[in-house]
Amino acid sequence: MGDSTRDHELMRRFQKGDVDAFTELYELHLRGLLNFFFRLCWDSNLAEDFAQEVLLRVYKSAKNWEPNAKFTTFLYRIARNFWIDHCRLLSTQKEKVSLNASVGGEEDAASLVDRLPDDIRPPEDDLGRREVYDAIMKALGTLPDEQRMVFVLSEIEDLRYHEISEIMEVPVGTIKSRMHAAVAKLQELLGDYKPVSLREE
Repeated sequence: MGDSTRDHELMRRFQKGDVDAFTELYELHLRGLLNFFFRLCWDSNLAEDFAQEVLLRVYKSAKNWEPNAKFTTFLYRIARNFWIDHCRLLSTQKEKVSLNASVGGEEDAASLVDRLPDDIRPPEDDLGRREVYDAIMKALGTLPDEQRMVFVLSEIEDLRYHEISEIMEVPVGTIKSRMHAAVAKLQELLGDYKPVSLREE
C-alpha cells in the first residue's frame, strides 16, 4: 500500500470514529512536521510544540478532509497557515522570526547543529557531516520565509511542485520561481558543499 493510499485509508477510518487510525497517522507524520518547523524556527522545542498543535488541528478538522485531496496537502496547508499565524502574532509584538532571533546572534550560530532533534543530528565524531549540516542550516536561515518553505517542502518533505502549489495556494510557476531563487542563493552561500538540486517536473 502506497503512502498516499495508506493515509487515505487511515483518514477514512478516523472520520468513522476509529481513534487508533489517527494515532497511526500521528506517528507517520510527526517526524516530517518536526523537520518542517525546525527549518523554519531553528528551535527543536518550538518545532515540537508547533507539530503537536498542527496535528491537534488535523484531529479537530478531520471532518473537512475530502477523499479526493491528498492527506499531506491537507496536513501541510494547516502547517503553513499555522506558521503564518505565528509570524503575524510575533509581528504584532514587534519581534522577528529569524535565524538570529532563535539562536541569539551570529556568535552563537555554530550551535545550530546541536539544536537538531537527536535522531537526525550528525554523530559527534563525524566532523565532516556536522560541518555540512551547520553550513546548510546557516544558509537556509538567510532565505526569505516563502523561499525557505518551498525549499523545505520540496527537498526535505519530498513533495512535488503541484502539491506545494496547493499547500501555498499560489501557481506552480511561482513555486518554481521561488525554488530556483532559493537554490541559487544556497549554492552561492554554500560554495563547494552544494548539497542542493532542482528537480525536473
